[in-house]
Amino acid sequence: MDAFILKVLIFVVLFCIGWGFGRHAEQKHLRELEEQERRLAHIRVDNNRFKTSTQTGQMISSNVVISHDYFKYVIANIQNFFGGRLTSYESVVERARREALVRLKQEAENMGATHIMGLRLSTTELGMHGGMVEVFAYGTAIQG
Repeated sequence: MDAFILKVLIFVVLFCIGWGFGRHAEQKHLRELEEQERRLAHIRVDNNRFKTSTQTGQMISSNVVISHDYFKYVIANIQNFFGGRLTSYESVVERARREALVRLKQEAENMGATHIMGLRLSTTELGMHGGMVEVFAYGTAIQG
């Protein structure tokens, strides 16, 4: 009985350490995203098509793959068992979308564009247990 309690205690301690490191890494990524989004705020994004025929641009694209941590995987399985929203995965998908948009804006900035038109986002679940999310973003970069 004592060996079982010790194993459970070790599991709980390691689980909490893993959760702490995963949360720290996620918060660091969110802070970096906020900083990059502020820096690239001058690039306007529009999901509509061209408004006039005189505009010319170049297609740009970006993609990102983000994985969840073990803690989110366990919580998602529990939530999936009882049904409802998988809130632990929502943050992973949101981070991936924001990162893909930042990368798209960086590509537009590198070519001197000030506007991205026709923005489209495609989200794909990767991995056998839905452990990773890929977001592919593309649009047309307009200069000036």
